[in-house]
Amino acid sequence: MIKLDVLKKEHIPYVCYIEEKHLEETLGYEMLCSELHNKYAHFYVALDDEKVVGYIGAWIIEGTTDIINFVVDEMYQHQGIGQLLMKKIIDQSIELNSKEILLEVREKNIQAINFYSLQGFKQITIRKEYYKNKDNALILRKEL
Repeated sequence: MIKLDVLKKEHIPYVCYIEEKHLEETLGYEMLCSELHNKYAHFYVALDDEKVVGYIGAWIIEGTTDIINFVVDEMYQHQGIGQLLMKKIIDQSIELNSKEILLEVREKNIQAINFYSLQGFKQITIRKEYYKNKDNALILRKEL
């Protein structure tokens, strides 16, 4: 059974692994550890027993939520885990009086773009050659 939990230090190595595997880069162990003590950071993991199968991280500051990273391991996709994680951030954002949620997604990641569209996100701009490999990023926004 899948349960959500706040990101803990022991989750971080597997979070880094699934970031590299699915996003082609990682925020890194040190950065994720520093987020554990950031009052604006809201990072959650999806656990199957005690195995990390997905996570979402966001900063909620001054009425805006910025999703930093969001990934579900491929073996666990299409099971509602992404929706659970997104709902957690949306609920947290509303509770903290955020007015909008922003995120970026690789232009070529059609599966993620479709997921975000179903969650009510709309494209507001594009950042050319945003990623290390020169992929473009679409900036998406959801009003709350």
